Amino acid sequence: MKEAIYFSHQGVSVSNRRFIVNGKTIAIQHVTTVERRVLKPPLGFARVCILLGLVLLFGNGSLPLVGVFSMIYGGVLWFLAKPRYSVVIHTPAGEHQALVSESSLDAENVLKALNVAIALRGDIR
Repeated sequence: MKEAIYFSHQGVSVSNRRFIVNGKTIAIQHVTTVERRVLKPPLGFARVCILLGLVLLFGNGSLPLVGVFSMIYGGVLWFLAKPRYSVVIHTPAGEHQALVSESSLDAENVLKALNVAIALRGDIR
């Protein structure tokens, strides 16, 4: 049976027989379901900078100036934080986070190709 490739881009490949990502190969026949998850950006350090800046605003001497810079830095970190998108594969052995991308379009394209591969499992029309 000939292998049909549904998606291939930057080291990620999805065919009717296998899914290859980061040098790992997963047989499509073992994949039960796939899903896309949104991974929220870590904002803990940005929150600490903003809160510390607020506290320092009420200090003496040059502490309010440091507080302003701390709040600005925390705000910039918060603004620049972007979510990441993950493709999770479920197999009988458990779930595996197969791909993490900053582009929702990349994750969606891989997800669609995996869904086609699962639906046509082994079929090469």
